[in-house]
Amino acid sequence: MAEHVLPDEKKARLEEEAELTGREVPLGQHDPLREVVRVPKYLGLLAMIGPGMIYAAMAQGSGELIFWPYMMAKYGAAFIGLLLPACALQYPVSIEIGRYTITTGETMFTGFKRANIAFAGFMWIMLFAQFLWFGGYASGGATAVAALTHFPAGWSARGQTLFWSYVMIAVFSLAIWLGPIIYNFIEKFMSVVVVVTILGLIAASFHPVVRQYWGDFFGRLFTFRMFWPGNFEAKDWDVFLTIISSAGMGGFWNVMYSYWLRDKRAGMAGFMGRITSPITGKPEVIPATGYVFQDTEENRKRYRGWVRYVFGDQGIATGANTFTLVLNCLLAYSILHPQGLVPSGWKLAVVQAEYFRTSWGLIGQMVFLVVAAAFLGDSWLGITDVVGRMHADFFVSNFRFFRKWGLRNTYYLWITLLGIISCVTLPLAQPATLLIAGAVIGFIAMSLYCPILIYINYFMVPRAYPKWVRPSNTALFFISLVSVIYLILTIWYLSVKF
Repeated sequence: MAEHVLPDEKKARLEEEAELTGREVPLGQHDPLREVVRVPKYLGLLAMIGPGMIYAAMAQGSGELIFWPYMMAKYGAAFIGLLLPACALQYPVSIEIGRYTITTGETMFTGFKRANIAFAGFMWIMLFAQFLWFGGYASGGATAVAALTHFPAGWSARGQTLFWSYVMIAVFSLAIWLGPIIYNFIEKFMSVVVVVTILGLIAASFHPVVRQYWGDFFGRLFTFRMFWPGNFEAKDWDVFLTIISSAGMGGFWNVMYSYWLRDKRAGMAGFMGRITSPITGKPEVIPATGYVFQDTEENRKRYRGWVRYVFGDQGIATGANTFTLVLNCLLAYSILHPQGLVPSGWKLAVVQAEYFRTSWGLIGQMVFLVVAAAFLGDSWLGITDVVGRMHADFFVSNFRFFRKWGLRNTYYLWITLLGIISCVTLPLAQPATLLIAGAVIGFIAMSLYCPILIYINYFMVPRAYPKWVRPSNTALFFISLVSVIYLILTIWYLSVKF
């Protein structure tokens, strides 16, 4: 089942380290799993921190920086009470996605194929549609760089934004091609972005102008008070759906978590190779299928450690995401809304610089623009990497030619195609238009794949693994509740929209 990317002796060494028993276990509509003697040893939360940090950084790039502040700035206190419930909805979904990867070593798209080949194909079509316009993240970040530099001089805001968008795409594409192990570079870069952003938002939130709104804002936040604004515009229905799906990751963004866990080698992914640069990296064996483990007390203890890790890592991710989202909304409510400043158009990330200008003057404004560029730029980087992985994963799992060609080669083919797609779509619409379109598609996809995720983890996987792998009924209740909520919201949205 391993891809032909390394000499036979290195494959044999990998199989020896994995302690393969020679037994194969069928699971769903994909090739059998291979049995190993033991689950990899759990290394502890601190040693494995990383995927949650990427999650938090990616989540900050759209819902937190753009759409939630947009709604706060435009409609004031109306949706404050929706903040915490929207964030909470993401947690059970990401837990189940992470659970599948640590249990099998496989990514979520492989899990979709095991559940149903046709469903996996349909999800791939929606994935392609959602991220056909993801160049909007590069142009969103470029709005901040253009406002910071006013370069090229004499160009319009649109022209300057497009110029910096292409520069950003070129720089980050080069990083993907040259980073020896792609995941390691992305993890370090995004961890820095998260820390710097949190510190900056905390400092801005203590300004006297903001502090006077604390009582009203947090009172509404923790009592879940919200109301429907009388001046709500029909064109904001898409944005309303987006803030629910983007209070965290949402859509296929949640599926990305599976790929970061795999490259972090969490759980059974410890036996899987990583994608490395064809220029500076050394190729690693990347098996096309995952593993099943024996029913022993030691394996049970180790597996439960990895399950706790997913809960803890996602706790960090959801906590950091919720914290920064709350602060962004506080700043938008206390600074932008009273002035009637609403982020939009080719200055999508520029209006929010008012947060920091209020606190620290021109220097603060400049600092925010740098942070905003990193926020949105790292989203383009992260999307390019992980969407390239998802496309490559789907093609390697479903087409013999790509399996022989190798996951790494297929990944870099998609990296090239995604870069071209970004460059072509950038001038076609304003950044917000591009981002909203993708978010709506992702939300609908989420309402479809959540029930399949329940089937995979609670009914399909336990048939091949020890019975203690099946999650608790409490976990089943929460993921089922979230699935019903997303399905109801999708039906409601479609009925209102069409």
